[in-house]
Amino acid sequence: MLVEISSIVSGRVSHSRLLTYHRWLRFLFRFLAIALAGLHTLAAASQHSMNADGIAYLDIGDAYFRGDWDAAINPVWSPLYSWILGLVMRLFSPPMRWEFPTVHLVNFAIYLAALASFEFFWRQLMHWVKTTQSEREITLPEWAWMALGYLLFIWSSLVLIEIWAVTPDMLLAVLVYLAAGLVLRVRLGNSRWDTFILLGLVLGFGYLAKAAMLPIAMVFLVASLFSAEDFRRALPYALAALCAFLLISGPYVALISIAERQLTFGEAGRLTYLRHVNGIPYPHWQGDEPGFGFPAHPTRRIFDRPAIYEFGSPIAGTYPVSYNPAYWYEGAVPRLNLEQQARVLLVNALFYFDLFLRQQGGLFVGTLALYLIRAKVYKNGIESRTWAEFWRGWSLGIIALAALGMYAVVLAEGRYVAAFLILLWADLPAGIRLPARQSFHVLTAALSGAMVIFLFANLAIFNLQGYVDLTGNGNPSPVSHNQAPPPAWPGEVAEALHRSGVQQGDKVAMIGYGFDAFWARLARVKIVAEMFAWEADDFWLGDSKFQSRVLQAFASTEAKAVVAENVPSYAPLTGWHRVGDSNYYIYLLNE
Repeated sequence: MLVEISSIVSGRVSHSRLLTYHRWLRFLFRFLAIALAGLHTLAAASQHSMNADGIAYLDIGDAYFRGDWDAAINPVWSPLYSWILGLVMRLFSPPMRWEFPTVHLVNFAIYLAALASFEFFWRQLMHWVKTTQSEREITLPEWAWMALGYLLFIWSSLVLIEIWAVTPDMLLAVLVYLAAGLVLRVRLGNSRWDTFILLGLVLGFGYLAKAAMLPIAMVFLVASLFSAEDFRRALPYALAALCAFLLISGPYVALISIAERQLTFGEAGRLTYLRHVNGIPYPHWQGDEPGFGFPAHPTRRIFDRPAIYEFGSPIAGTYPVSYNPAYWYEGAVPRLNLEQQARVLLVNALFYFDLFLRQQGGLFVGTLALYLIRAKVYKNGIESRTWAEFWRGWSLGIIALAALGMYAVVLAEGRYVAAFLILLWADLPAGIRLPARQSFHVLTAALSGAMVIFLFANLAIFNLQGYVDLTGNGNPSPVSHNQAPPPAWPGEVAEALHRSGVQQGDKVAMIGYGFDAFWARLARVKIVAEMFAWEADDFWLGDSKFQSRVLQAFASTEAKAVVAENVPSYAPLTGWHRVGDSNYYIYLLNE
């Protein structure tokens, strides 16, 4: 066994046997990718997990398939993910207890599509490396390329994007990998009409998956142009790709621009800048901060202390504030404040520092070491290269750096940059070239093995930690009689509302936080007013007359019931109905 491993490392093995090893290696890593994703999906489905963005995408998907176009066309949430969810919900109409698990099965199917598009992309990359490698040069061994590629894909999909998150980021990854593979085809000399037009179509669907892809798509198109061997010959092809992109993206840009009465390709970026850079309050901005404009139609404050906000019309959705934040923040004007911008850049720089030097430290150090060795081997650091060769060899890295830079200005999160990190880690090792000597064969194999072990260990630790978090440490402490009751499963709250006489389509109010009120989606009710749970002490500690006034304010919104989350143990609960053994309570208005 050791002799065979030594033969593979040193390159002294027959071509047929090497192909057999590579097939088995690819099969094992593909199995690992699917198995781990399946376990993550099973955990998410069994926990009925959901996140705030997912509720908006589900609501919008329903609006499309019932033909409610005014509600469906949305300037904040891109449509492609909603179309997929809406189609599945329309076809299968899962019962309440199966709705969220069904969403996770959809996410798993999207993950499989991402795996297939990644394999297409990575095959093109490995072919590019082989094609550009001379007989006097070596790069990373093929087994290392496969191992690093699959482990990076699994890590970025499960750790950064998170397969259980109900967001379009995995769907975007599908299209980013396809687009990157097509750019590599252009690098390989496949500069043809069909390649460029297909690239434009893929980028157009990328925009429909997430509006942030529009500026990045322009970088993709420029990168594809510079990836071609003949710039002038490729120019009309790139223009055709641009037309294909506009064919897919243009109609939706027109629709949301008409809805917003201004030219826009999406309002998510503006809202994110207002919130995370300018520090505008969210979700109930009332225009109290000078210099940022004045809200045209903010949520309505109907009680001062504790604050109660009403937002029942004219926006649809389970929680209208998150369904279309652009409506409630119309009139807000982003401002460049150097101090605020510098703070955000520093925060995002620290995020990238942690991402590259802690989470990917082994890969970073191994790649850097190989580049330093290369610099020492060749005179003046590197061999002579033309600018055209440089652009061709770094087109994917430039796309990745452009995406990372764009997010650094506003908000950098793992799920936003995951797919682009893979593009960066594709071009970085691809530039490593060392003389074809036995010592360098052993050196590249050793460093490649160390990088593979690091990524595998990182992935193993992440999954083991997730298993511990799900199952507990196995030694639960005794439950105190004074311990606060647990929160309710969202389906319990939905079922309790229906048993109380609240029907689908009814209006409800809440004491809590509407973004996380997943029970409202399951019950098919509309939240029209809320009081934040962390501001509710004045209500719970108030006398009966004060509480009556607060409940009357809720009743004025035409809500049929108030759902209170995380009710404190000291709260007087006359008239409130507890949901099971949880800390959720329901109060029926106008009984």
